[in-house]
Order: sequence, then structure tokens, then C-alpha cells
Amino acid sequence: MKLQDLQNTLEAAGKCGITVAGDFVLEKHVEYEVNNVEAGGIGIQIVNGKDQPLTASDKTIKAVVKELQVAKDEEGQLVFKNKKQWWAVYRVLFTYCNYPSQMTAFEKKMRELNVATIDGERDLSYSSLSKAPTDVPRIATCSPSAWNTCKDLNDNYMQQYIVAEFLMQKLGLKS
Repeated sequence: MKLQDLQNTLEAAGKCGITVAGDFVLEKHVEYEVNNVEAGGIGIQIVNGKDQPLTASDKTIKAVVKELQVAKDEEGQLVFKNKKQWWAVYRVLFTYCNYPSQMTAFEKKMRELNVATIDGERDLSYSSLSKAPTDVPRIATCSPSAWNTCKDLNDNYMQQYIVAEFLMQKLGLKS
């Protein structure tokens, strides 16, 4: 914003009966944004308060992720078998549900929802989340809805596919 534009805005505000005293501060509110540095700005994020109430969509996602964590297949085996499968959860939620695309922010969000800790073996960690795509490079950059083309390549692909399909079905993203 140019200085002249700011002066014009303040003059217009004065004519409307609005008074401005002290420093004029422009404020941008963001949620779950990291490294958001605009030209001439600084990269600081302030989150006011703790334990913000969950939105309806967060409650739904929390319930579905909890359901995924205990779901069993036809043979009685857990669908969510290992911590690398968090990558499928991450990909579905950031692709379709507007969840953070940065892995650290995603991990933080899952911790806020109290779904990141399961049993020690399947707990969410940044390292397992970031390493998972190396096991499934053919689906690392495509949408989860296209993963069916690679599911039969090996067990790593199948495990990611099964979790993605479960979530998309339960969240109504796929019929």
C-alpha cells in the first residue's frame, strides 16, 4: 500500500466519523501457515490461546481417523498397520480437506486433534511422514484418487492405497 493510498484511506475514515489514533497497523490473520514471509515482512506467526474449539469438519476428521486406527480388514488385520501410512492420511487431508500441506504443520494439527498417538508403533512422527514417499515414489506427486493404478506394485503401495480409500469413503469424497 502506497503512502498516498494510506493517507486517502485515513481521510475517508475521518469523514465517516471514524477516528484513528496512534500507530496504524495492518494485520493479517492466518491459521496453520508456516514460513509465510511476504516481501518486506517478517515470518512470525502468533497463535493466541490454546485448545481452540474444534470445527465441525475437524470433529468429523478426528472421528474418521480414530475409526481408521482401529479398523480391521476381512482377515481381522488392522488396516492402519504402520506409521508410514500416516503419509496417506496427510495426502488425503491436505488434498481434499484443506489441511496443512507442510508436514510439520500437519503433524501439529493431528496432535491438536489427539489422533497422533496410537500405540507407540503407529504413532505419527515427522521423520516417518517425510520418509514415506521414498517407498512409494510413483504416487508421491499424484492425487490419492489416482493411486489405484499403482496399488498392485508392492505392499507399500497397497498399504497407502487402502488407507486413502478408507478415508475418502468415510469422508464422502468417493462413492
